[in-house]
Amino acid sequence: MTRALLLIMALTYLMPALAASSSGTIAVSLVIQPRCDISRAEKHRLPAANCGGHSRAQPRITQQTLQQDPQRHETTRLTTVEW
Repeated sequence: MTRALLLIMALTYLMPALAASSSGTIAVSLVIQPRCDISRAEKHRLPAANCGGHSRAQPRITQQTLQQDPQRHETTRLTTVEW
């Protein structure tokens, strides 16, 4: 029990020194895209988004039907745009 306690105390004391001696680099880049152009949705199609012409910058657009009212010929849809 005493040895385990001494080991824990020693590691607690030495860990900041070991962490300070480690080094490395992180390569990060940030690309800011121009604004997106979003077209209006046609009757049975999703809206389209064009964000700088890069395939990785395009948002994911989904559409879900929430309600249909056959008497009034209306449909409520939720369109979600995710970047």
